[in-house]
Amino acid sequence: MSTLNVKVHPVVLFNIVDAYERRNLDQRRVIGTLLGSTDKSGAVEVTNCFVVKHLETEEEVAIDIELAQELYELYRKVNGNETIVGWFATGDEDVNEYSVLIHEYYTRQTPNPVHLVITPSKAGVGIKAFVSTPFGIPDKTGEGNLHKGTMFAPIPCLTKAAGYDTELVGLKACMQSFGIGAKGYPESEVEMLLAAAHQCSENISAIIKFIDNCILNSTAPIASLTVSTNEIGRQLMSMIEGLAPFGEDDEQLNTNLKDLLMVVYLSNLTKTQLMLNEKLSLL
Repeated sequence: MSTLNVKVHPVVLFNIVDAYERRNLDQRRVIGTLLGSTDKSGAVEVTNCFVVKHLETEEEVAIDIELAQELYELYRKVNGNETIVGWFATGDEDVNEYSVLIHEYYTRQTPNPVHLVITPSKAGVGIKAFVSTPFGIPDKTGEGNLHKGTMFAPIPCLTKAAGYDTELVGLKACMQSFGIGAKGYPESEVEMLLAAAHQCSENISAIIKFIDNCILNSTAPIASLTVSTNEIGRQLMSMIEGLAPFGEDDEQLNTNLKDLLMVVYLSNLTKTQLMLNEKLSLL
């Protein structure tokens, strides 16, 4: 098995399942390109994908390489951070005799491409990941030649990432439509805005409770905190500057806005004083 770590975003699974449902009746499976990024440790994060037109029969398999390259260039214009990280295929089979040929094409596009196998069914969506491993058998003639081949090794470290914030909006809407997560589904944008404001209010209350109990009223030394107090102050200031004042009416909104502006003013004034103090201490 491979030790490679692969994360797949929900939008990738949605696009693959949608392409599978829209395929021609005589088409056995759908294949396509996986887009994403690879970090310094080698972990792969799949964030997008697109379908590649292909023809697959019992005798041969053909891929429209020019169309695949044009689609990739278009995706690069939209998001330059996404590169080719592998390819996907749908169906009940993990790999077949044509998977090696398709994988060789993607090996020329990116080193060590990832192969995802998606199996849509009524019970759910099955997902498996593989990576290729070359191997060879010595020639019996004794000339030192190798009969080279490709072996697909499964990737056990496969996770479904939560995705970006914009993806979570659609994901939560799908979950709520099936009765998962929230109790009810927002019927209008106003209800969604009020729900978000209520969640922000709960988060702020939890933060204030933590500050009062664990920082201001704590008898433990400062060194026992998980992070420095300076870092806590910077994060609190960044949070306050990003808050929007809410209120049930115009008068309460104006009052909250004045309080927010006063807190931001005092925070900036304190930051300026600290910066001057640091400059003077270095002289």
